[in-house]
Amino acid sequence: MPSIRQDAWSHAEDVKLAEAVLRHIKSGSTQLAAFAEAGSMLSRTAAACGFRWNSTVRKQYVQELSQAKSERKARKKQRKKTHPAKEASDSFSAEFKENAGTSIDETIELLNQLKLSLSSSLNPELQNEVRRLEAENRMLDQAYRKLEKEYGSLLKNYNSVVRVLEIVDQARKQMPGETDRKDGLTV
Repeated sequence: MPSIRQDAWSHAEDVKLAEAVLRHIKSGSTQLAAFAEAGSMLSRTAAACGFRWNSTVRKQYVQELSQAKSERKARKKQRKKTHPAKEASDSFSAEFKENAGTSIDETIELLNQLKLSLSSSLNPELQNEVRRLEAENRMLDQAYRKLEKEYGSLLKNYNSVVRVLEIVDQARKQMPGETDRKDGLTV
C-alpha cells in the first residue's frame, strides 16, 4: 500500500476528488463513501479528502453539485415509481385484505407467492448473487455440521482421557511407597 501523502493538493487531485464525490451523490451514495474512494485513489486519508472537499473544492463545483443532487432526486423518484417490490407489496396488501378471513395455510401460500413474485422481479445480477450466497450458505452449513460432529467426537475422547487420568491418579495415590506431593517425603 502506498504511503499516505501530506503534500499540497494539485488541481488534478481536486478534479478527481470532485468527480468521485459528484458521482457518488448522483448515484445516491454517501459523500463518506466518495471520500474513502478518493482517498485510496489519491493516497490520502478519507478525512483529508473530506476536509479538502468541504473547505475548498465544493465551492468551485456549486453548479455541478446542485445538478448531481437534482439527478439523485430524480433517480430516487423514478425508482419509487417503478420499484417492483412496492408493486408486489401493494398487490399482496390488496389480496390480503380481500382474504382477511383465510386460514393459516392459505396465508402461507399467499406469502410464498409474494416471495416468488419478488424474487422474479429482481434483476439478473441480484438473482445470481442470491443463488451464489445460498450455495455458499449451504456449503458453510455443511462444514459447520462436520465441525460440530468432530467437536463432539473430540469432546468425548477428551472426557475419556480425563477419566483415565483420574483413575491413574487415584491408583497412584493408593500405591505404597509413593512420594507425598506436599513435602516430598516417602510415605
